[in-house]
Amino acid sequence: MMIHDKEAVLVPRGMLLVVIGLLWLAGILLGSFITMPPLVFLIGAGMALILCFLLWHFQQERILLLLLFCLLAGAWRYSIALPANTPHSIAGYIGSPSLQIRGVVADEPRLSGRSRILIIAVNQVSSDGGTSWREAAGAIEVYSSGTTIETPYGANYDDNVELQGKLQPPTPQPVPAIVASMAFPRISVQGAGSSLPIVWLYHLRILLANIIAQTLPQPGAALLIALLLSLHTPALTPLIPAFNATGTAHLIAPSGFKVTILAGIIGNTMSLMEKAGKKRRKANNLLRWVTTAATVATILAYTLLSGAGPAALRAGIMGILLVVAPRTERAYNMYTAMSLAAILISAIDPLALWSASFLLSFLGTLGIVILTPFFERLLHPMQRLPFGHTLVEILAVTLAAQVATFPIIAIVFQQLSFIALLANVLTVPLLGTFLVLGLLVSIGGLIFLPLGMLCGWLAWPFLWYLNIVIAMCAAIPGAAIPINTMSGAVAWGYYIVLAALCIILLRRDGTIAARQHTSTKVSPSSQRILRLLQIGGAALIILGTGVSMLTPQSNGKFSISFFDVGPARSVSQGEAIFIRTAQGQTVLIDGGLDAASLSQALDSRLPSWQRTLDVVVLTAARPEHITGLLDVIQRFQVKEVIDAGMLHPNTTYALWRRIINERNLRYLSVTEGTIIPISAGVALQILWPQRLHKGSNETRDNSLIVRIEAPGVHALLLGAAAQSQYALTGLLLDLASNYLQADIVQIVGAINKAYPTALQDVLHKVHPKVLIITPPAVRANQSKEGEPIASNPLPSTETSCQVLQTAQTGTVEIASSAGGWNMNIL
Repeated sequence: MMIHDKEAVLVPRGMLLVVIGLLWLAGILLGSFITMPPLVFLIGAGMALILCFLLWHFQQERILLLLLFCLLAGAWRYSIALPANTPHSIAGYIGSPSLQIRGVVADEPRLSGRSRILIIAVNQVSSDGGTSWREAAGAIEVYSSGTTIETPYGANYDDNVELQGKLQPPTPQPVPAIVASMAFPRISVQGAGSSLPIVWLYHLRILLANIIAQTLPQPGAALLIALLLSLHTPALTPLIPAFNATGTAHLIAPSGFKVTILAGIIGNTMSLMEKAGKKRRKANNLLRWVTTAATVATILAYTLLSGAGPAALRAGIMGILLVVAPRTERAYNMYTAMSLAAILISAIDPLALWSASFLLSFLGTLGIVILTPFFERLLHPMQRLPFGHTLVEILAVTLAAQVATFPIIAIVFQQLSFIALLANVLTVPLLGTFLVLGLLVSIGGLIFLPLGMLCGWLAWPFLWYLNIVIAMCAAIPGAAIPINTMSGAVAWGYYIVLAALCIILLRRDGTIAARQHTSTKVSPSSQRILRLLQIGGAALIILGTGVSMLTPQSNGKFSISFFDVGPARSVSQGEAIFIRTAQGQTVLIDGGLDAASLSQALDSRLPSWQRTLDVVVLTAARPEHITGLLDVIQRFQVKEVIDAGMLHPNTTYALWRRIINERNLRYLSVTEGTIIPISAGVALQILWPQRLHKGSNETRDNSLIVRIEAPGVHALLLGAAAQSQYALTGLLLDLASNYLQADIVQIVGAINKAYPTALQDVLHKVHPKVLIITPPAVRANQSKEGEPIASNPLPSTETSCQVLQTAQTGTVEIASSAGGWNMNIL
């Protein structure tokens, strides 16, 4: 009995796994501070383990040796994970001439501007043009062109690839996992990868994201994708600073809280199934294990679907333990569950300890467990208010998480949010609702897309509320202040003081057991009333949206909008022209260089329920014309797609035609003389090309020239053809002046080069009242961030007209009726 007491002094009852986990993590930290060969740590761990078995009957010594083994094993695990200790490390080839590298795409591609960032797990390298190959290891970061996470014409997750380029030192990383980088190498896909369940779930994640994008307008779709799948799409980029400033970035990031909420929802559903089975007297042990297995499988699947980051893995492991423990007649302990999760995650990847996601998840959870009761006592007087108990619980949990994670947030986001408490109180209670609605939209759209759209009507008001609340909170003066001087030493000091305070609080409470949550009892009648109100609210939302959908959207005027589009925090680039007829038909001509800004401009002019466009026209297969349209034809139901075709299709145009075929969209290739009726009195006349022309610049020479005929106004869209001497000369030779007459002329601007001389003759022949110049694609060295780009001056002409550049004025809208037209700058 005395020996047992000695053991209890060393390790409190039920806390052995916690102590083991702490020493394992301490060993990983030890390995990061002490540089030793992995073999030294391995020998030390092995000797401690052997002595542990030899002294097995001496319990105190056995425990001490076991803890020493965990410490040294953690240091060994860290040391073998370091790239410097990896045999045949690819880092040794940095600075070599052009290399050929074989490997596997080891993680989900990330988007950064117009680049796709791939993480490649290297397995072979060749420095002689592929004649001989040597074994290699390590992870490298590869930058490639692209604006979509998954592409059929590029490398995707788990693909076997071969790279050719120059190996460079790694870009600065918070975790020393990347040993080198390559900037825009030549990439060839050697194989489509494996068919492992995790790869299948990755593709399912992308599919569900595409379904959500088709059922909701932006930015609602991007918000729901981030909330449900923790996937950041380009349309989310402008919103991220507001979430960071309000301390709500955890809502759109891989979060253990989401997994915990979903586990609770699934667990409650399965409990209801068990109760129903008991009422029918058919419940047995098999039914309980079936429901447990279903719950565990659901938690595991969602953990992988949400990105399988450290935070999601932590919550997934703890959620599975919470479900399995009662079935095995074991008590669930929060501390041991966290310890086991930390051991498993760090055993797989010890470098995860330096991940912000790992630190925020574990420290936030630990802070909620320990500090929430303290804050609830401080806020106890507020429970007298209406809904006081719920409000106090939300405030206490938010404060506990904020206090526990403050230094990490300050270091990672380099700012301190003063509005975080209010923003979290207004948004976090709806997270469960967002997850349920996201699942309904995704599963409904997977079964039948219109069913997903129906569920999207219900989700849209909640997403609108979230967007408005975050934007308003971020706009409050002093909502956040920058912090650029927080060092690691300050963070360590903060946590030492916080740990001391927590120990004092725990001793004063007399327990370190996991906190048991209690809830106020609600009468059955109140539950029925609340359920009726929820069902009634949902029915009203669906009914109201349905009525607005069936109501014709027409203001009796025809309008042409020349959008000001471009990447976030950059200059406007590319043309996108939106037409709406008096009867409500819609036409989109070109899409600009940035899908996110086009989506926002387009969705702001369409009702939230409308996911259709009548006609989409591509005038030139250039990035500043086609990039936005690639997103549009995937998110919208397009009735007809029009372009001139290409003699020698590039990769982007091939992807364009592939999406058209896969979605079974009606496609029409047009030439000079084609007339496309849109509605009564509105038509598109194709004036160029006569036929596809072979030449040095086929894309410009074969660009569509479109004339718009509408009541009260005529517009001539020269587009990219305004920079083609061949196209403009052919236009002048083939068409009489009356075919070219127009009130509005649009051209794509030119930077650092002259316009063709034929443009002067065309403008003189057309004699427009307004000339609108949309910006071309801009290279990084041609502009300063945020400053508009001015196109070159036009050639002198005898015709005087008003000249507007959308890069400087913003969106220009022309509205007309039978009585005439007017122009607005938005």
